[in-house]
Amino acid sequence: MSKNLEDRLIRILVGYVGLYPTLLIVLTLLKPITYDLSLPVVVLIETIILVPLTQMISFPLAGWLIKRLRKEERRS
Repeated sequence: MSKNLEDRLIRILVGYVGLYPTLLIVLTLLKPITYDLSLPVVVLIETIILVPLTQMISFPLAGWLIKRLRKEERRS
């Protein structure tokens, strides 16, 4: 597999690993607050919270985790 393709696939994997649990937690915590609001307002509120959270915490943490797992895989 080419290095460029491998880097892209790893970036996608980091996105999934970082986004899914963050999205699940935020949606669960906001549900009592947003249940009676219109969909555009709910999406706006969630986006305001999710973008900084994923960019500053989830994606870097997921990247670190994937990098660490890959190092362990190479040692084996």
